[in-house]
Amino acid sequence: MDKNETMNIDADIQSMVNQFQIDGEFLSAQPHGTGHINDTYVVHVLQGGIDVPYIFQRINHNVFPNPPLVMENIVRVTRHIRQKLEARVKNRENISRFVLTVIFTHEGLSYYRDHEGNYWRAYIFIDRARSYDTLQSVDQVLQVARMYGQFQEMLHDFPGPPLHETIPDFHNGGKRLKDFQEALEADPYNRAKMAAPEIDFVMANASLFSVLPDLVEKDKIPIRVAHNDTKINNVLLEDSTGEGVCVIDLDTVMPGLSLYDFGDLARTTLSPTDEDEQDLSKISVEIPRFEAILNGFLSSAGKILTQTEWDFLVFSTKMMTQMIGIRFFTDYLLGDIYFKIRRRDHNLDRCRTQFKLVQSIMEHEEEMNAIIRRFI
Repeated sequence: MDKNETMNIDADIQSMVNQFQIDGEFLSAQPHGTGHINDTYVVHVLQGGIDVPYIFQRINHNVFPNPPLVMENIVRVTRHIRQKLEARVKNRENISRFVLTVIFTHEGLSYYRDHEGNYWRAYIFIDRARSYDTLQSVDQVLQVARMYGQFQEMLHDFPGPPLHETIPDFHNGGKRLKDFQEALEADPYNRAKMAAPEIDFVMANASLFSVLPDLVEKDKIPIRVAHNDTKINNVLLEDSTGEGVCVIDLDTVMPGLSLYDFGDLARTTLSPTDEDEQDLSKISVEIPRFEAILNGFLSSAGKILTQTEWDFLVFSTKMMTQMIGIRFFTDYLLGDIYFKIRRRDHNLDRCRTQFKLVQSIMEHEEEMNAIIRRFI
């Protein structure tokens, strides 16, 4: 980033800071994190002679068409979690490290809409902790899984009314498959010819997406409050101890299934590779990681899951990995309009990574189910 770009960011963000209940003198702003969707900045403000950081985000209203409803969900969920933590944590001064804290505008809103129609929000910055795009150890896998399991457990008694559906049909596998088929038929950028094996793989596994909806319809799996985007980099880990601190990126928190959260968590932690690894020989299920995922997630969430949810944990891992692969594939065919890319064919690489992991899950499925039976 050159000097002029930095100056433009500072000017834009400074005008945003003035809209929120943040006292002090604006110092600087820098891009932060590696998220695919929103634009995130760490903003430094001088308060009482101290440099205090905050998180500012410009919400992608193309992905989230109604940001006020997104923020209404986030405020309700974080307040509920905060109430739970206040009853559990001895040192209440540290609670803002364990749950996101929304900063309101001077008008009392949880967001600000600028003159260009962009929606902005602000959070207290959680220092001395960070997220990882690729986990470095089995203990990190355990910590991330523990945080998502705790998140499920703390929200199992979330009071009505239901949360808003911030992205309709977000984990609707049937619709994702239909969207893919339409993109494949249109093929606006003539890219399908580059991915014949991947097309065959999608069609061979199309039946995966009807299983969980059928169980919901038969009342064998309950609708819960779910995070719906349980990637490894949506959990902050303590710098000094490596322990889980806080679940972040709550834009997709809405009604869903515990199996969506478990499956997506496993998808991003079963293999010690990046989500866009190009050397497919490196991608495989590591059983010690799977055991760590189970130990962490079930330490809290295990007490609230039904027997059917237990029975379909491994299936959810396979299904969610396939679904995310199809989403990357569809975006590739449509010209990379949803996920941010850093190189040509980036979304195709991501797709291939997911499909290779699905293959590995299928190869280890019997062993993984046997491990789960030991936990019951």
